[in-house]
Amino acid sequence: TGTWDKIQIPPIIFAESYDALTRLRHERSTRLSALQSTYPALHYVILALLAGSICTVFLMETNQELMIFLSAIQLRILWSMLIGTFSALAVVNYDMRDPFQGSYNVAISVDQFYSIRESIRATIQMDQENVNISDRGTTED
Repeated sequence: TGTWDKIQIPPIIFAESYDALTRLRHERSTRLSALQSTYPALHYVILALLAGSICTVFLMETNQELMIFLSAIQLRILWSMLIGTFSALAVVNYDMRDPFQGSYNVAISVDQFYSIRESIRATIQMDQENVNISDRGTTED
């Protein structure tokens, strides 16, 4: 028998706490399922085929004797921009494949939960100390 036996928790607080824990568990399971799901390999194949088809169409359309609007240097610049864009998109897709590594890292977002947890622990400890102080005051009377 410790101090917990002396603490009377009102039913409304108990019900609210239970509801809050249920919501937290639900949100945690939703977050974990989102983090554990991976980007399907078929999507990578579709993106690669799309990029390849755009490059092929570009090369077919620019392979003409007479280009009215663009010179050879302008075509080379456009080709370089096209390949650079596809390369950058491929790197971003590769980086987003693992949510816990790379530039797009979710671990930074998780840090806020540690501060919330510490705040809740401090509040609970203060409440327990207040209950202990009030118990001492009532027992001394």
